[in-house]
Amino acid sequence: MCIVVAALGMLSTIATGLAIDAYGPISDNDGGIVEMAGMSHRIHERTDALDAARNTTAAIGKDFAIGSAALVSLALFGAFQMWMY
Repeated sequence: MCIVVAALGMLSTIATGLAIDAYGPISDNDGGIVEMAGMSHRIHERTDALDAARNTTAAIGKDFAIGSAALVSLALFGAFQMWMY
């Protein structure tokens, strides 16, 4: 039962995870636009910082997805075992 509650707790943050994932393409495109437009080095440093933040948030989002999937699979296996016996 504790595994099910933990999985639901992790899945309850899915809206935040989707918002973080939506930020990725925006951050990827701004660095390319600044580079192709020939803007100053100062602006390029700011877009690099945004890209680093996006990489961090993407890694956190993937960790939550993997962790919740593992907990859900354990909960499903436990339910299957209870059904069998």
